[in-house]
Amino acid sequence: MANSVWMKQNVLIKTVVTQQFKDNYAKELEGALSGAKQNLERLKSSLSQIILRGGGGGQYDELVKAQLQEEKAKQEQMVVDFEAKKSEVAKLDLGSVYVQGAVEGTVEVKVGENLFHKIGSTSVLIQDGVILSID
Repeated sequence: MANSVWMKQNVLIKTVVTQQFKDNYAKELEGALSGAKQNLERLKSSLSQIILRGGGGGQYDELVKAQLQEEKAKQEQMVVDFEAKKSEVAKLDLGSVYVQGAVEGTVEVKVGENLFHKIGSTSVLIQDGVILSID
């Protein structure tokens, strides 16, 4: 019988807002926004081609059209989300703490330990990529 096991754990990544962070994150978001806009234009073009072709392809064209419309809607939402995130980041105050997201990690749990304390919410505070604390 095992005395310990490794389990998945979500780790919240928080960062102290610096000008370097704002600049780098804005650049990342701009790149992602540009990519989403390019994908959206490609999808619109493909969708237009299918619509212009008319009913020649029958059921296959309708299926492809539906898939393209679904993907187009996703890309449009991504564009909106990236633009909102860029606006949010621009408004951040220097020195404030910003939650960047979560990453999945693992933790070893052993017999006799409190499971909820071990796999509960853990966070890492960073500043310009350097870990300041782990809670």
